[in-house]
Amino acid sequence: MPRKVYTEQFKRDAVAMFESNPDTSMRKVAEELGINRSTLGCWYKQFGTNVAKDEDAASPVEKLADAERIRQLERENKRLREERDILRKAAKYFAEETTW
Repeated sequence: MPRKVYTEQFKRDAVAMFESNPDTSMRKVAEELGINRSTLGCWYKQFGTNVAKDEDAASPVEKLADAERIRQLERENKRLREERDILRKAAKYFAEETTW
């Protein structure tokens, strides 16, 4: 059976796919791509950014602070969307009213 040769871009994309989803395992990604898990592991050592390791280094306090910050930003985002919608309605109302 001939040996499969993968392009560097494919290898980098496979590693990025693994790193982008912290909930998935290396085995799962390898199965989806139709490659051996150890092959993906070698590519990870070669091209990986070790993003998953950096996230694990965060303390529980930092994770809580991040979660609270996300909640605050979501609330602010909701408020700003409501304000934008109100301003759009007002602009539409005044644009229809002025027929000089």
